[in-house]
Amino acid sequence: MVTFARNEIVSSTQFVRGFAGFLQRMTKSIDEKIAVVKNNQMQAVLIPIDEYERLKSLEERAEQKKIFETVQERKNTPVSEYISYDDAMKMAGL
Repeated sequence: MVTFARNEIVSSTQFVRGFAGFLQRMTKSIDEKIAVVKNNQMQAVLIPIDEYERLKSLEERAEQKKIFETVQERKNTPVSEYISYDDAMKMAGL
C-alpha cells in the first residue's frame, strides 16, 4: 500500500485553487506525488511525467513478458489439440 505524507494530501478544492503551485511542485521535484481527496475519498494522484513514463514502460514490459510466456507455452501444444479458426469463432459465439 502506498503511503502519503501529510503535505502530499490535498482536498479537491485546494487542488483547483492552487493548481499552478501543485504543478510547480511536481516539475521542480519538490514532491514525488500529490493525492487529491474529495469527500474524504482519494480520487487521484498527481505524479511527475518522468515517473508516469517509467511506470507505463514497466507496464508495457510486463505485458510483453506475459505475451512471450503465452507464446512459449503454446509452442508445446501438440498439433492434435489445435482447433480451426472457424471452430474457435463458434466457441466464442461469433
